[in-house]
Amino acid sequence: MARHELWVELADTPGNLAALAGDLAACGANIVHLDVHAGPGDTVIDRLVVQVPDARGHELAAVADRCGATLRHLDGADPPTASTAGSAAVRPAPRHALSPGAPGVDVPRRRPPMTLERLVALADGGLVRLRHLSAGDRDGLMAHHGRCSEATRRHSRFLAPGALPSPTVVGDVPTDDDCRRVALAALVGGDIAGVARYQVDQAGTVAHVAVIVEDRHQRRGIGTLLVNELAVLASNADVRRLRAVAPTGGDGLLRTLRRAGLGFTARRDGDAVVLDCGLPHGLSASA
Repeated sequence: MARHELWVELADTPGNLAALAGDLAACGANIVHLDVHAGPGDTVIDRLVVQVPDARGHELAAVADRCGATLRHLDGADPPTASTAGSAAVRPAPRHALSPGAPGVDVPRRRPPMTLERLVALADGGLVRLRHLSAGDRDGLMAHHGRCSEATRRHSRFLAPGALPSPTVVGDVPTDDDCRRVALAALVGGDIAGVARYQVDQAGTVAHVAVIVEDRHQRRGIGTLLVNELAVLASNADVRRLRAVAPTGGDGLLRTLRRAGLGFTARRDGDAVVLDCGLPHGLSASA
């Protein structure tokens, strides 16, 4: 059994996801993880992680081609193709799914999903709710910062001038500026325990990152979770590099990046260390 990831955009109407699940079941695929994101207009973007017998990978590829899904293999090998799917009818991939730079194709920069919400189990057995910040989170965000120590606030640089993006209203049509700024929160119970954000530079290839976790929730993996999710969203929005700034002598952010599996280079800039993390195209989150 091999694991595969599918990203697919569907009309937000009853029965569409059920129909896709039926097609996946027909090729022997077992859905082990599902995220649902708000898409543009009246659509949703579904991310599914499935397991399928190795011998039936070509059937999964045919399903992905028919629905215009992006298919990635999660176990280190190339994804299966539909070329051996016999007489299965395969539609050409839609315009938005073609690779940027293909001859004759003008593909706009992909937008990261604007809404996200799911429960995640931490290594210590606790649960956090991971989601995008919304317009109603301002008071909760400020209360979170009030519970953080002065050292945590200073080292995170999260509230540096211009660092915090304005929360977007879930359901609003995202603007180009919204798509350059992403902010996530991890909640324990009803309280925000950690937040992270990135803002993409004018060239559209580097995302400047900041993350802060409340002192009593540090070393639980929350910062790693937030950074990993930001990296996935940035990579799938065609951002090629994350950049973070850490104070000289503070190694918390370095440890977080390492635990998130991100390689980085470091350079001194006055009293700070600038960390640059290269991102592979289409980075996948673990289920």
